[in-house]
Amino acid sequence: MALFRKNKNKEAEKPTVKNDDALKEDISKAYDELTSGASEGNDGGKESAPNRSNAASGQGNFESEILKIKIREFKEKKTQQSLADVINLLPKRTFLLPSVSNMKEPFENKDGKLTLKQGATLNPALLTGNDKKIFLPIFTDEQSMKQKSPSGIVLKFTMEQCVSIVYNKNNPVWALAINPFTENMIIGEDILRQVFHERKKEK
Repeated sequence: MALFRKNKNKEAEKPTVKNDDALKEDISKAYDELTSGASEGNDGGKESAPNRSNAASGQGNFESEILKIKIREFKEKKTQQSLADVINLLPKRTFLLPSVSNMKEPFENKDGKLTLKQGATLNPALLTGNDKKIFLPIFTDEQSMKQKSPSGIVLKFTMEQCVSIVYNKNNPVWALAINPFTENMIIGEDILRQVFHERKKEK
């Protein structure tokens, strides 16, 4: 997709997951492969790694379809009411997030079970737009992802957890992108703060 391109970071002296530059570099490489359809090293261990999105129920699928319908309606109408219809469906929802790892093979086989290696970490993958803004892609269901997760693992985050990533000053994320390969609804920090900041105050 033309929307995404490699984000070049020159300073990555400390290649740890905590380092923003190194994290963005890994994420950029992962999404270069993801958006181009490349699948180097996606066979074997990664493919058989435990997928955390397999617990979706029929009710969850129904709710996902409703959300996608509401997003399409907003894209067509662009009214305050159609935006409110989408926003009202977001709290307490769970989304699927592709992930990247600090290791090429983050899993090992222990007693017949694949487990995360010591020192291995998984982080949500990010997207870089043509304007160099960073987006957190979140998906309503596996079908909307279109491509495999770069690490082979799909994370499950609540909407509140996704919002906290945008709010975290240590992260370069500017906005959420819901189903970026299909519906592609962008929700920026300004709207998120209007909705989720107030909800936190009410509790």
